[in-house]
Order: sequence, then C-alpha cells, then structure tokens
Amino acid sequence: EVIFEKVGMRTFSYNFTFSPRNEDETQDVQRIIKMFRFHMLPELALGMNASEAMFNLPSQFEIRYMYKEKENVYIPKISRCALQSCNVSYSPEGGNFKTFEDNAPVAYTMSLSFKELEFMTKSTIAKGM
Repeated sequence: EVIFEKVGMRTFSYNFTFSPRNEDETQDVQRIIKMFRFHMLPELALGMNASEAMFNLPSQFEIRYMYKEKENVYIPKISRCALQSCNVSYSPEGGNFKTFEDNAPVAYTMSLSFKELEFMTKSTIAKGM
C-alpha cells in the first residue's frame, strides 16, 4: 500500500557556459553573475531600534521559454520561483585555471537551481502550468 503524503515543490536547474572574447563581454558575464547572486539573497532590514533586524524575502523569478519573441506553448509553464543556488566555476573544463592578460577568467560555467513557490495541483496543470 502507498499513502499519499504531500505535493512537492518542483525544482529547475539550468547550466550556462560563458566564453567571453573581449573585455566588454567579460564585464557582461560579471554583471550577469552578480545579478543572480544579488537577487538570490534576502535583504537585511534594520528596525527603528538597533537591536531589531529582519530579513526581507529574496527576489522572485518568472521563467519563460521563448521562441521567436513569443512564449513557447509546447513547454509547460513554470510558476514564480526563488533562486536556491548560484554556483560559478572559473575553470569549467576541469583543468587549469586560465586567464586573459588582465587576469579575467577565459571561461565560466554558472549553475542555477530554482524552486517553485506554489504547489502544483490539477487545476494549475489544467491552466497550462
């Protein structure tokens, strides 16, 4: 016999490889990495009293699969997500760490792991989620 216990939150992982060809592209990669790390974490909110502090929630993400400027209707939708992890490797080929003359890495891999913030039910699937 099997007893139904709970509906789990879906998780989604994405891996990206960056190989910048010049300083401008290196700066773009750095901004992308910083943006994901920034939005993954909560913000510390200080109260009126110095001993009062709390965290504001991290940013939420809306992930869409696109095709030619339109959402791809053949891939199930994803509800709002929180970024659980952002891992960056600066030697993605598993070998030696390589840099340009200015010490910027030649290649990066970034792994992102998202978790949905809503439980999926029959009604959300019927709506196209």
